[in-house]
Amino acid sequence: NGLSGEARKEAYKLVINSYIFDYLTAEADSLMDDFVREFPNYRAVNSDPQEFVFLLDAHLTALGINPDKSPEETLALTEDSKAPGYFARRNITKGAGEYGNTVGFNVGATLGISNKLEAYSVGDPGQDDGHFGLLPGFQTGAEANLILNRKLEASFGLLYNLNRFSYSASPLSSISYRYVEAQHQVLLPLSVLYKLNPEDRKICYYLRGGLVPSYLFHTSGKGTRSNETSQDDVVVDQTDITASRVKFNLDALLGGGVRIPLDNAFIFGEIRWTTRLMQVNKEDMRYQNNDLTWLLYHVDSDFRVHQLSICGGICWDLTKE
Repeated sequence: NGLSGEARKEAYKLVINSYIFDYLTAEADSLMDDFVREFPNYRAVNSDPQEFVFLLDAHLTALGINPDKSPEETLALTEDSKAPGYFARRNITKGAGEYGNTVGFNVGATLGISNKLEAYSVGDPGQDDGHFGLLPGFQTGAEANLILNRKLEASFGLLYNLNRFSYSASPLSSISYRYVEAQHQVLLPLSVLYKLNPEDRKICYYLRGGLVPSYLFHTSGKGTRSNETSQDDVVVDQTDITASRVKFNLDALLGGGVRIPLDNAFIFGEIRWTTRLMQVNKEDMRYQNNDLTWLLYHVDSDFRVHQLSICGGICWDLTKE
């Protein structure tokens, strides 16, 4: 109030930029709507921030003004030609990374990748040739994201995770077996998310890093043993081995993904890699399961389990505008 001409124009720009910087999308949109109606001949200059330019050009376009043409090439804007603000005319009201605090869910496929720390066997570990194999699993659950600043978010999750892997070995010269393990866990991923281009209105790329405390509530193992001197295989059905596994563990988490905006929500897709920081098996329980040890001839090696996951989901914005 009280300003006119160039001073009023600069005051508009200053306040709009401060709204954008403070992540006040609705306020920036509303004030930009007033700005382009009052100064329809203004065009972006090199000193204007990129986010300001994006918003200005979008509003000019919504009013039927080509932002790439000079004011002299553009017909004068009349009161009758005024249109609603850019965000009001679109269902997608925010950039792909410009949402406030959000909650949602995700679901994904996983691949368990085990790492042997020290080999054990009912025979000679050096001659056993035991190795882990890959098996698919899945995870699903909820997540919440808390805004820290324009590019950073704190992310919290609660996930059910099924991790599976196999182990094949030849503990004796004429005997081989294949063992399959399934681990059922509750995961509590805690991470920080860095948005690479939060203002983009089509897609936002981001990186993630953090820690994942986990609780293992059930583990089962099964397998089949073959003998070269016999045509009959020995089959060990699903056996509860939860007591031989460490219940509480911790993973390091790295990941990256994309967000695509919807109306007051976004969908996302992400690739995550978790590295187990502690050993999975309990050493004092190595020979405690008679079915696995004396029927299958399987003995736990010391190992850790890592996981690759591809997940996707949707999150809704909790911000009230």
